[in-house]
Amino acid sequence: MRVQCPYRCDYCLNLKGETNHWWLRPQDAIQFRLIRWDYAIADVEGYEHICSESCASKALSQWLAQASGNLVRPASKPELSLRTQ
Repeated sequence: MRVQCPYRCDYCLNLKGETNHWWLRPQDAIQFRLIRWDYAIADVEGYEHICSESCASKALSQWLAQASGNLVRPASKPELSLRTQ
């Protein structure tokens, strides 16, 4: 699905103005990257639209949580042994 103008941030829904300095983020489960805004690829499917450092932090946090869920397994808890006295 292509995004139509005006563009909205995928994290806070702010509208893009003409002088805003936004980023694009290719959706990639292996690598987190931000790309400077480029109208040539802003409508390409698979790119998130990010309006600010705060929303970029949200994107990174979400990506880290998803990556952790896929790669890191919680350590098993050792069984507690009861000592008899």
